[in-house]
Amino acid sequence: MAALLAVTLVALFVVLAGAQLTSEDAGLRVHRRSVATLTDIDATLPGIEAALDAAAEEPQAATVQVPAFPIPVQLSAEEAATLRGPALREHILDESAALLYEDGMAEWAAADPDSIQRIDRASTAGIMKTGLGMARDSRHALFLAGAAILGIIALLLAIGMTIAIRDWNMRLVALGSVVFAAALPCLAAAIAVRFGFKTAQTEADPFVEALLDLGIDAMWVPIRDYLVLSSLGFVIAGFGALGAWLQARAPRRAVPAAPPAE
Repeated sequence: MAALLAVTLVALFVVLAGAQLTSEDAGLRVHRRSVATLTDIDATLPGIEAALDAAAEEPQAATVQVPAFPIPVQLSAEEAATLRGPALREHILDESAALLYEDGMAEWAAADPDSIQRIDRASTAGIMKTGLGMARDSRHALFLAGAAILGIIALLLAIGMTIAIRDWNMRLVALGSVVFAAALPCLAAAIAVRFGFKTAQTEADPFVEALLDLGIDAMWVPIRDYLVLSSLGFVIAGFGALGAWLQARAPRRAVPAAPPAE
């Protein structure tokens, strides 16, 4: 039962980290940075502003799509006429991140109806597309559902294991040891992934380096969680072991001798 609980906790910890990384705040933040990097918006913004100035001289519809931009960001007629500089940049990044988080990576080609995405999954671009595509609301809902199911299973296994152990100190030792045993390999894997990103970053060009920096920052979330969980398991097991040691050293009351048989 302890082994089953450890395996379930490993899966639960991984799913919980996925739920955190795909939450709305984290997803929007990642997509904002990816859009700024992939479009080089600081360099393309003057061209977008010039196109909006030229379009302002012509009759406009109620909404205007940001010109020369791969993601179909819509502006109202007033925004198209007034937003410029940092305000326009922030608006484009915010709307782009919201579209990518809600509809996925297909939005990168939605501005051009004739465009087709053909990216090799095994390539660097394919790996980045897959990773960024995980940060969307539908994936977050799946992670939450998986965490709820695994949490219930882990709770039932933990209850069964503690019932089977009568001594309270040994219960703490068992629970703490299982949590520690489940969190430690997750922590090691997260550190290894971050180290891999860091190593690849030193050999990449500045464009890929900026994208790998997203992965390096994102891996701090599971590393922090697994470090807390492994420390918590170690402390719980330590308290149980200390209690068992103190209990073993406590003086036992002498059992009165039985009266002599007549």
